[in-house]
Amino acid sequence: HLYEADDAGVPVRAELDPRCQPILGDAQQLRQVVHNLVQNAQDASASAPTGPGLQRDVCIRTVWVPTSRRVRLVVQDSGTGFPENILKRAFEPYVTTKARGTGLGLAVVKKIADEHGARIELVNRQEEGVVQGAQVSLSFAPEQIVAS
Repeated sequence: HLYEADDAGVPVRAELDPRCQPILGDAQQLRQVVHNLVQNAQDASASAPTGPGLQRDVCIRTVWVPTSRRVRLVVQDSGTGFPENILKRAFEPYVTTKARGTGLGLAVVKKIADEHGARIELVNRQEEGVVQGAQVSLSFAPEQIVAS
């Protein structure tokens, strides 16, 4: 609900899979993960080129993966993606592409993901060889899922 403002510069849409099980973890830390990822995605999308057919938004998605019994959290932006040299080091402290960033947001996300037994992946989204933004995915192991 924090990101649903009608006047938001970059809208956030949620695609939540109702089959997802609750995650066992520290709610405050997991909120921090979501906040950091959404804020980064909004910043990246806000600085992306605009024009006809170009949509500046952020998508937060949950996916239940029955074969591995994992819950996946995905945050996608519509920015310019990460340069290759940053993509390889994005989770290191003080690595940033922002003029006014500290470079700690993704490092904090990685630390919390590790503490929760989640795998984390960062990729540039591409369509026909053209970068369409970035995507961060966290995959939570079965032991981190609360049985319902």
